[in-house]
Amino acid sequence: MNLIAFILVLVTGVPGAYSQPAKGPEKSYLRFDVAAGVPGSEVKENRQGKLIKVEVSGGFISIYTSSAFHNETHRLSEKKGSQETERPIGGYTAYLSPGSEFFTDVTDRKSNALLCRYVVQRPKLIPEIKFYQHGENSKTPFYISSSGDHSDQLSLSPGEFKLGITERADFKDMEVEYTLVNLKTKRSQRGIGKTGFDSLKLTANTAYELRVNYVVQKESVELIYLNVKPYWYQSSITYIIFLAIVVILVFLLITSGLKNKIKSSQKKQQKMEEAAIRLQSLLNPHFTFNALSSIQGLMNTDRIEEANQYLQEFSSLLRKTLAKSQQVFSSLDQELEMMRMYIHLEALRFNFSWDISVSEELQTSGIEIPTLLLQPLVENAIKHGLSGLGDRGKLQIICREGEKQNTFVVIVKDNGTWLDKSSGSGYGLSLTTERILAINKLKKEQAIVLDFNKESGTEAILTFHNWIDN
Repeated sequence: MNLIAFILVLVTGVPGAYSQPAKGPEKSYLRFDVAAGVPGSEVKENRQGKLIKVEVSGGFISIYTSSAFHNETHRLSEKKGSQETERPIGGYTAYLSPGSEFFTDVTDRKSNALLCRYVVQRPKLIPEIKFYQHGENSKTPFYISSSGDHSDQLSLSPGEFKLGITERADFKDMEVEYTLVNLKTKRSQRGIGKTGFDSLKLTANTAYELRVNYVVQKESVELIYLNVKPYWYQSSITYIIFLAIVVILVFLLITSGLKNKIKSSQKKQQKMEEAAIRLQSLLNPHFTFNALSSIQGLMNTDRIEEANQYLQEFSSLLRKTLAKSQQVFSSLDQELEMMRMYIHLEALRFNFSWDISVSEELQTSGIEIPTLLLQPLVENAIKHGLSGLGDRGKLQIICREGEKQNTFVVIVKDNGTWLDKSSGSGYGLSLTTERILAINKLKKEQAIVLDFNKESGTEAILTFHNWIDN
């Protein structure tokens, strides 16, 4: 039995004595801590032999030596790029910007051999954003951000939207914050969440700037410019159409108003012209009656030949008068020509002298005055002033410029002695006064004024204000 036991010991014990010792766990010379209380702030280690990759989400990381690190035999150094710095034993704190890294080496003090290398990295973390229509039935996003360094642009209709955040597989419990800025009013709204945001109300016809980032990494921002479309009634084409409609309506209203105003003015002018012609037509029988009385007077005094001549010239004058009967105005030279014919006839009967003088500055062919306006004044001068004077009687018609600009004056002057000094006596003069009132209403920017001067004989003065250039 002792021999068998000895053999078993040899069989089982010898291999243990000559075999390689089992390899123990790799030593961890450093440990890493991040800021406490920041959601999503995390450290991840991945060992590959002497190379250990360390990833952190936050910016600040504290590095401490572990119990495996011996101050007498180990050395700690940090390398960023080509620059190497020996770090103090016991620990230190470093800051990493997103996308950066540095090396921390643990080496043997005597041989300077590398014992372990820590590659500390801070990856750039940008949230992936999903846009959903607001409502329970909208479960499929209509837009997903591209998660890059460039900014996105999104055009969308007005209303409410939901933002979803894609969950990360590398770091857990990451909180996301957003800032939505109205670029028109510069007002902003903010929010913090993990999975997304339920309601985001966007105003029509407004541009927004949306910034989304992880709370633990504020440096990495997903920037999206939102251009919210206007409602149909806010579009430029709608404004143009509306403006065009308003312009057309205003134009039609103005045109209609002008047409009505023109029609009203035309009717008013027509009534005034009819009134002036009616007064003028009343004057024609009066004029004819006086002429026939003159012919009768010649015949009663046996001046038959003169009566025939008078009758012949009167018929010519009557034709001219009838031709002008429907015209409110005649040129001044035509009126003076008719007065020449009329005065010539009356001079045959009463044997007075007469004269018509016109200033050279007056263009009588281009000036229009009311038809037969001068005839009652001439008739009055002959009947009341010259009829009893015979060859001592003298009649003058003077046409000259007035004292004021664009004004001219027509004076009918006789050297007779009037028994009645009133200026408004006689049927012809009363009709003339009414006609002047009617004409002044017809020509609002112009005016005719009739005055009388009876100090030496009689002067009937017609002043035409603002008449020459019109």
